[in-house]
Amino acid sequence: MFISLLQSNPEFYLTWVVVVMFSICVHECCHAWMAWRQGDSTAVNQGYLTLNPLVVMGPTSLVLLTLFGIAWGAVPVTPSRLRHSYGRAVVSGSGPAANIALFLAFFMVYIGARIAGVDLIAMVGRVGMLANGFLFMFNLLPVPGLDGWDVFELLIPAMRRMPRETRTRAGWIILLVILFTGAYRVFWTASAWVTDGMIALLP
Repeated sequence: MFISLLQSNPEFYLTWVVVVMFSICVHECCHAWMAWRQGDSTAVNQGYLTLNPLVVMGPTSLVLLTLFGIAWGAVPVTPSRLRHSYGRAVVSGSGPAANIALFLAFFMVYIGARIAGVDLIAMVGRVGMLANGFLFMFNLLPVPGLDGWDVFELLIPAMRRMPRETRTRAGWIILLVILFTGAYRVFWTASAWVTDGMIALLP
């Protein structure tokens, strides 16, 4: 279990928990900000334009993060208030875009730490790259409930005709299959490959 790392590798455990918490909060805060920019102030009015994990993640997500290393966040969005037909795709896409920005920021942290010879900070940089690479790829899956659904929905209008109840049920089933079959490891492997590939290019 992930929490066993607290004893065997506490540096990695604490780094992962803090980095994932921070990355999810930035991801969700970008959703709230972009929704506000697109005309929907629901999240802003309810206090979700924040990096407070208790608000954007909630106690259950935080507990699962400490036990299993996985977590999620959410902010309320009212699609009918968005100014444009493509508003939902823009709001949803802002989260993964934030993860790409964080991936690059943590890469800069890694480079700086390697130059300075500070191994602990270099580890933070690498973990940040791994986490945000994973979050980017996983969230862009065209699965109901994930950001990728709204992005692909803009490109494939037929997806919009799926009844909400069917969409919600299908989303949960697919996510549970991905979780319990270990299919999510594909995205972890891909993120590690990209992360280590970029690091290998450094002199």
